[in-house]
This record gives sequence, C-alpha cells and structure tokens, in this order.
Amino acid sequence: METEFEDFNNADFGNAPDAPGRVLIVDDDKDILMLHRIWIAGKFEVVTALSGEQAVQICKERLPDLILLDVNMPDMDGYDTCRELREFTDVPIIFATANEQMEEHMKAFDAGGDDIIVKPAVKEILLRKVSLAIQRRNQQLKLKSESDNMQSMAMSFLSAIGENGVLQKFMKASLTSITPKELGQHLVEAIKDFGLECCVLIRDHKSSTMLTTQGNPSAIEISILEQSVNMGRFFQFKNRMAVNYDRVSVIVTNMPMDDVEKSGRMRDNITMLTEMTDAMCENVDMRQASILRAEQLQLALSTAVKSVESLDQNRQSAQLDLRLILQELIDNIERSYSWLATTRDQEKYINDTMHYSVDRALALLETSGDQYDAGFLRILDTLRGNHS
Repeated sequence: METEFEDFNNADFGNAPDAPGRVLIVDDDKDILMLHRIWIAGKFEVVTALSGEQAVQICKERLPDLILLDVNMPDMDGYDTCRELREFTDVPIIFATANEQMEEHMKAFDAGGDDIIVKPAVKEILLRKVSLAIQRRNQQLKLKSESDNMQSMAMSFLSAIGENGVLQKFMKASLTSITPKELGQHLVEAIKDFGLECCVLIRDHKSSTMLTTQGNPSAIEISILEQSVNMGRFFQFKNRMAVNYDRVSVIVTNMPMDDVEKSGRMRDNITMLTEMTDAMCENVDMRQASILRAEQLQLALSTAVKSVESLDQNRQSAQLDLRLILQELIDNIERSYSWLATTRDQEKYINDTMHYSVDRALALLETSGDQYDAGFLRILDTLRGNHS
C-alpha cells in the first residue's frame, strides 16, 4: 500500500511549479482522488492520501495549505481524521461527502471542518472553495506575520529609547483600533504624551481623517497637512517637523530646539510612531472588512430565519384552509340530498365513501404536517445556531 501511495503521488498531473498553495486530497476512492487531483493540480501543488492515517502522517511531516477530506473511509473516517488533525493544526479542511443530510453536514463542522462540498463535486465550485479558503488563510498568516513584525519592531524600539511607556500604550491601543479615526486619536495621544503638539492626517480609500492635539483642525492646519504630502518623507524647519508615509502624515509644531539629544530622540519617536501607524492602517482596513462581512452574514441569517418562519406559517394556514374546504364539501353534499331525491341507502353509501376519503386525506395531511414541522424546526435551529 505504501508503494502504491508513493507512485500515485509521484505521477505527473501537470502541477504548476510556482503554485500559490499546497493541497492535500484524502480519499480511499482512487477514481475520485485522481479526478480531484487533475482539477486542482492546474492551480495548486497537490499531494494525496488514501486513508486518514496517511493524511495525519503527511501533515505531521509537512503541513499543506488546505486539506480536501473524504468523509466515508474505512478504519479512520473523515470525522475522526479531522479531529486528530485539529490537535496540532488549524489549516482549512473542506469535507467532501455524498451525503446531503443536514445532520451529517453538522457533524463535519462539529469535527472541526471549515467547509463542505457534496459529491459528485462541480469543478468550478470546488476550485472556488479551495482558492478562497487558501486566500483567507494566506491573509490570516500575512496579518499575523505583520503583527509579529510590528511587535518585534516595537520591542526593539522600546529597548533603545527611554519613552517606552508611551510607545507601549500606543501599541496596545492601536492593535484594537477598528476605524482610521480611532487609530489617529491614539497617535495624537501618544505624541501629546511626549509633550508635543501635532496635526495628524490619515488617508483612507474614500476619505481622509484629520486630528490635532487641540481638537478639530483649523483651516490653516488643514491646508498645511494637505501640502505636507509634497514635502517628502521627512521635513523640518526650526521647531516644525513633518513626517509623511503612504497613509499617514504628521506635523509637529513645537519640536524642542534647546536640547539636541532630546530633539533627535523625539524625531526618532515621531518617525517610528508614524511608520507604525501607517502599517496599522491595513489592519484597520481588514478589521472593517471583517466587521462588514459579519454584519452581512448576520443580516442574511436573520432574513433566512424570517423567511423560513413565514413559509411555515403559510403552510400551517394552508393546512387549516384545506381542512375547512373539506368540511365545507361534506356539508354541501349532505345539504344537496333533499333535492337529489336520494334514498337513505344511497345517502349512507355516499356519506361512508366521502368520509372514508376525507379521513384518509386528513390523516395524510396530519402525518405530512408533523414531518414538515420537524423539518422546519431543524432548519430554524440550525440558522439560529442551536446545534444540540
């Protein structure tokens, strides 16, 4: 089995040499395994495993960027494999299953899966899900790397200067900023804590935010900030200093001139704060995008719940209307006996036949209604997050 597994991985499926990600495909069905590999190998580096045990071994040796995991496998199924993988890695896991029942899909998410696709898979949907999952992971890794880099940069800076308390306070506050204005306020407060007065301009994709240590900027301060962009990265004239980065500009209006050492230290501090703030702007953009996506998802879930509840109410109303119509039909037929001139035996036969059919219809309606009620309840519980 090991030799067969190695031969399958070493087969030439046209992997792109500079693929932007590495995908592990796990499936005991070699035909499906080969099909998924051919699809994915055009965009990503691909490795394969024929069992859950092999998948765990591969991941312990070298983690992929994404795992496409079959559910139904002998010995160790997809759920157990996912739980074991989650003990040491958080790489995205997409389950592949032929089971369309919601309960089975919930098991996949409870086991630690990030997404699910129903087999037989559609090539375009599978590639889109894989691409987006790897893209999201790369963004998370990039954000973590940038955060680590900024923290490392901050710690190095703090060890070289005496004003570490101000910088630590700024770092802690700025890491949780969710708007450009909030980030700018933390920058202004940090510069103010150094005993300096300043004007700050933060450029957003759609607009700009201006702040000062004295409150709202005046017309002349706005004009100076806008013109400072053309002064280069660093500009100083007597006690006024301007520092410019792509997203942030800072003008300090009272740089110390009588203490050369303090002036140089303050210049380094302000430059470092401006650079850190410029780097933080991208994090703020990501947080705002995440908040917007979360709000859109919450709105979509709320709309879905209301739609399902409305459908259930309409169904119950239709069932009640049908019961009333059947009863009305019985009453109309019984009232028509007088002018139809039917005998009692004929009336009895008609009544028995009619009631038998109506009773069967009502029984069927009752049974199907219970099934629909249970189904709607499961759907609503899932949408509301009640998985128990």
